[in-house]
Amino acid sequence: MSLLLIVLVLIVLPAVLATVLSWGLAARLPDMARWQRVTLAAVPAGLAPVTPGLIAVWRAYRATTLVPLGAVFSLGLIVALVVGAPAALRATRTRPEQEDKP
Repeated sequence: MSLLLIVLVLIVLPAVLATVLSWGLAARLPDMARWQRVTLAAVPAGLAPVTPGLIAVWRAYRATTLVPLGAVFSLGLIVALVVGAPAALRATRTRPEQEDKP
């Protein structure tokens, strides 16, 4: 059961968030470069599931050491790179029927 929860929180949630954020950025800012849309969608999507962990580590250590805080933050960036970026790239790719429109 815990494995299912981990899969949902660390894989499905960031993928859905990155997809929705990249679609929203494409709709609101169509002139933005694709790599900017992917970055702006993937980073918040990767950090969203680890935010409770960041808050818990901050409360536990009270900034006495930055190693645990950096480890949890790094996990969020890894999730953004491994899960969020491919989802955002797939969501922002150009379809052939869209290229023909003026």
